[in-house]
Amino acid sequence: MTNGIETIIKKFDSYNDYLSGKITRDIEENRKGQFALCFKNQDGELLSDVHVKIKQKKHAFKFGCSSFYLDQFEDEERRKLYRERFKQVFNYAVVPFYWDTLEVEQGKPRFESDSPFVSRRPPIDTIMNFCKENGIRAKGHCLVYNAFQPQWISDDNEILKRQVDKRIKEIAQRYGDDIFDFDVINEMITIYKNAYKGNSVRNLQITDEPNHEKWAFDTCRRYLPNANLYWNEGMFETFGEHYKGFRSFYYLIIEKMLREGVKIDGLGMQYHAYAPKETADKHLSTVCNPLRIIDVLERYGDFKLPIHISEVSIPSYSNESQDEELQAELTKRLFKLWFSSKYCESIVWWNLCDNTAYQSENAFHAGLLRNDCSEKPAYKEIDRLINKEWNTSLEQNVSGCLRFSGFYGEYEIEVEYQGQKLVKTISLRRDNTGYDNRLCDFRIKEIVL
Repeated sequence: MTNGIETIIKKFDSYNDYLSGKITRDIEENRKGQFALCFKNQDGELLSDVHVKIKQKKHAFKFGCSSFYLDQFEDEERRKLYRERFKQVFNYAVVPFYWDTLEVEQGKPRFESDSPFVSRRPPIDTIMNFCKENGIRAKGHCLVYNAFQPQWISDDNEILKRQVDKRIKEIAQRYGDDIFDFDVINEMITIYKNAYKGNSVRNLQITDEPNHEKWAFDTCRRYLPNANLYWNEGMFETFGEHYKGFRSFYYLIIEKMLREGVKIDGLGMQYHAYAPKETADKHLSTVCNPLRIIDVLERYGDFKLPIHISEVSIPSYSNESQDEELQAELTKRLFKLWFSSKYCESIVWWNLCDNTAYQSENAFHAGLLRNDCSEKPAYKEIDRLINKEWNTSLEQNVSGCLRFSGFYGEYEIEVEYQGQKLVKTISLRRDNTGYDNRLCDFRIKEIVL
């Protein structure tokens, strides 16, 4: 059977004369900085012949994945592999706050680790403990969503708003000091009039109110004043057929919200590249066009808000070697392009393993791991990019100060001088004082022996 992903890759590569140099330059400019380490004694004098090892341990850029299958497998072997392979690559975890499974029974949210089992919805404490143990940042998803509502919510809008308010307050009280990022609005652009949907679907009817989005952000801001609050939208609403530059629906509503004083801290753009195998090139040709992707990111960069490529699914369709290799090749190209963009702050893969996605989405085999948690080529490629190609390490003898260009993130510095050894962890990040250290700012960190 023809795999349309192969045609997409060929089309992607047809722009290489423009892309390859641009991506290399943009990664160097947007993801790296100039730094200086100075080695001194207790009297403040510079030291000579200091042996220094520098190893990057963590990226400032957020490489993420949903944590929806953490400890969900029946066998301990796959549970362990899932944990190991998650933390090997990702420093960011999406935590499921879907209301229908978080609070199945009114007044009894499934926060604690011993909460009743629900498929694809680990208890929040289980995920947070995993994140804390492994230095992984968490993102709550999502707080005010038009889907996945419990059956007990009220049909009265005023009462329902109080119920939503109570939900946000409880989440903030329990996790407000541990989770700094939350998706507030999710997939709103195509929602209009719940009454039209029918099919006895339980939706959040307050989304029909004209000031709903502002109310949702204002409510979440009241209880989470210091959190980063995001609006998350679907792939075709952002990269696809709905994109019309500054006339796009998503662009116009964000512009309107900001003009009305709503404090939105970032934008989410999903990338579920689901399409039939044999016609993927037809259905995905627009959203996988690199020039289109650059155009979208630059246009939404007008808002000066960080962009999350928030839910990535690239299909392999099967576990046949050719299909898996094509998934890896497209994944590599997209990751490099997204990572190079100055507007992009995060890339989040959605389902880590095959057969752990939502219902019919499993047919696309869009995991980075097979269902036995063995590594697919796409996983190995992401691991190589994050932990090797985009990783700064060096070792040399230094007199006085060491100046180097490195990827933003957390570093382990091992220093040896005249038999004395010292290991320090140092955070090297983009200057947030208004001076752009990508140009010439050698910020100095002193290490005293």
